Amino acid sequence: MLPFIIYFVAAIVTGIHLLTLLSLAAYGVTISPFELLALLGSILILIAAYVSLFRPYAAARIALLAAILMWSFYGPAIATYVRGRLAKRSVLSEVTLPSGRPEARKTIEIRYRSEFQ
Repeated sequence: MLPFIIYFVAAIVTGIHLLTLLSLAAYGVTISPFELLALLGSILILIAAYVSLFRPYAAARIALLAAILMWSFYGPAIATYVRGRLAKRSVLSEVTLPSGRPEARKTIEIRYRSEFQ
């Protein structure tokens, strides 16, 4: 019964998340094929939840296939998130000044670099 609960909850949570992302297509957002694969993975996990009540080993194989399909979408998203969190951030990326005095801009950039290094 525990595998059924785990598979069922995972299928519902990921399915709602992916359907929410796919519903943004109504506003003109492009759909990635990885989103569709992950949605197929959610459906397969739901099938695995049902199968786990009768044949747990077969359900585990279905769930493994579903997890591989879902990682095609969630894996790169997690990697991008981690890379963004570990990247060195600056307080101010660039100072924008009127182009009347380019030497003043250089002076401000030099002061900025010396203060934050």
